[in-house]
Amino acid sequence: MILSIANQKGGVAKTTTAINLAAGLSLEGYKVLLIDADPQTNATQVFIHPDHEISQDRSLYQVMMNFAPISNVILETPFPNLHVVPSHIRLSSVDLELAQALDNRSERLKKALDPVRDRYDYIVIDNPPSLGLITINSFTASDKLIIPVSTAFFALSGLVQLQETIGMVKQAQLNPNLEIMGVVCTFSDRTLVSSDVERKLREHFGGLVFQTTIPKNITLEEAHSNHTHIFAYSPTSAGANAYKSLVREVIQR
Repeated sequence: MILSIANQKGGVAKTTTAINLAAGLSLEGYKVLLIDADPQTNATQVFIHPDHEISQDRSLYQVMMNFAPISNVILETPFPNLHVVPSHIRLSSVDLELAQALDNRSERLKKALDPVRDRYDYIVIDNPPSLGLITINSFTASDKLIIPVSTAFFALSGLVQLQETIGMVKQAQLNPNLEIMGVVCTFSDRTLVSSDVERKLREHFGGLVFQTTIPKNITLEEAHSNHTHIFAYSPTSAGANAYKSLVREVIQR
């Protein structure tokens, strides 16, 4: 199954969710490929130490723009069952470069993944905080979407545009079967604002909202700065327990 983690709003724990969902699934014994499609390269930096410089020729950029086989850029991580396709800052130009392409500009990632998707139980794509052609490629390639939403005051803005993009991908026959697997509330705390946003999300999306909420938890950020996932860094923390619960829900769905 190919899962896209997406929300065009930044700061919603999208990358944190992609990293720890991929790691959690791998710890359950599933073979997982994490694709870093965000030019900010944050997921790449968690699993590939900055001392190991990634060239654009060994990154997703080469796959998207020069049709390199994706197997050429898949890297092992220090963790069993978990591989990664690294990002590169050059990905930031892909939307502009693809806009000038005459053919196949929305299906490049899907076609690149077709030869390797059977090697993995789950492929998790961390998308940029935008709805450009990289994200369209991810949506075209994906079976399901997971949408992290911060339970902050302006969290609901932009979700309509995201749903319109999903509808466009389906109506254009790029991926008519694309569906939202679930919405996950992030940065949850005990404030009235957080509770109110979560209530509105559950009213709007109903059963699509995961029962699990991801709390504000400093150990999640600390894990990233130590180039690892939360289960390796602080396996009994509130953040680890929340993502364990989310992993179980994803498997069930």
